[in-house]
Amino acid sequence: MLLEWSHWLSSLHPEELITFLWALILVDGARYGLLKVAFTLGDVLRTFFQAFAGRKPKPEPYVPRVCALLVGYNEADTIAHTLKSVHGAYPDLEIIVLSDGSTDEMERVAHDFARTHDGVLVMSRPHRSGKSSAMNFALQYTNAEVIVVIDADSELGPDALVKIVQPFSDPRVGAVSGTVLGRRPFTNLVTWLQSYEYLNAILVGRLFAARMNLLGIVSGAFGAFRASALRTIGGWDVGPPEDLDLTLAMRRKGYRIAAAPYANAFTDMPTTWYALLRQRMRWDQSGIIRNHCRKHIDMGLPWSASFKWSDFVLTAGMWITNIVCLIGIWIWMIWMACTHGLEMWKPLFTLYVGYLVIEAAQAATIVYYSNDKPRDAWLCLCFPIMPFYQAVLMVERTWAFLREAFWRASFEDNFVPWHVRRATWKW
Repeated sequence: MLLEWSHWLSSLHPEELITFLWALILVDGARYGLLKVAFTLGDVLRTFFQAFAGRKPKPEPYVPRVCALLVGYNEADTIAHTLKSVHGAYPDLEIIVLSDGSTDEMERVAHDFARTHDGVLVMSRPHRSGKSSAMNFALQYTNAEVIVVIDADSELGPDALVKIVQPFSDPRVGAVSGTVLGRRPFTNLVTWLQSYEYLNAILVGRLFAARMNLLGIVSGAFGAFRASALRTIGGWDVGPPEDLDLTLAMRRKGYRIAAAPYANAFTDMPTTWYALLRQRMRWDQSGIIRNHCRKHIDMGLPWSASFKWSDFVLTAGMWITNIVCLIGIWIWMIWMACTHGLEMWKPLFTLYVGYLVIEAAQAATIVYYSNDKPRDAWLCLCFPIMPFYQAVLMVERTWAFLREAFWRASFEDNFVPWHVRRATWKW
């Protein structure tokens, strides 16, 4: 097969080869991969020159008062472990645990921890109201300068809280994205691929997006927010995805969104394909259409009162990459199927090889920026399988796009209780 493919490839005119390979720009991994490689080469050169020039002394760490906010629903099995990773992780820290209508022992487990550890406030609400409402309720019980939201099933890495608050020394910063990584990445192939994806999209991807002032999301699993900025915009609106919605609202108010790549939190991941696809369906159908194309569409409209070029580039980029390119790759495949028939495997294999080269370069960027190179080098060994993983997710994203575009499916997601969904404006 390889011999037949190589003969076919060598028989193509350059224009024909370009026709096949232009599809690479329609594929997420390849499109962003080239940009990441360019940035990484720039950082390598910068590090090289700094080695000769000498490093500047590090400034004193910024130490604002921090409130760690842990909101959960039926998280009795994980809340104690999460609290152990948070308590004592920062010099001026208070912790608020809120059980949002849990029917298990989450509240009791949290109270048991609070009895033997100072600075922990445990509250509960009798009826589930959803994460956004619960966090807004808890916000009134703290006077901290920075609110750090941590999922009740996550655990923090070393010095994560210290690292995530440092960008707030810049008064323009309203929110900081931590780096969420997969816990137990080698459980099976599903968790391995997700762990690599997290490194690529969150560790490296958000680092570069923040540098260009184009970061549009702070993970709800581990993110920090300036308390005054939160109160200015009225807190969290009903999600999902409340993390994306809040970040875009902060950008509209003029705040910068920063990234703390080495502030790590480790979270559990879906361990089956079915669970993974259900999770991504919820994420994808509540993202681009609901927020970028409806609720926050004015960020991409030059005539809006709060127009900023950085917001326009971010929004237009989301429209192009998540709608135009998604439709484009389907058109490309249909065209290839019509023009090549049974020989379609040849252009598809060509696309795979091109993707693989770029994916290998992306794996190298992950290892370069990693703060645990042995661990992440092993994780990156799955990169030859990533095109197949991305193909599965592309089918899922297409279905999520259609469900939200025509039926507003995100408003039927039980992530938010029915009585809250019923009272919510359907953007």
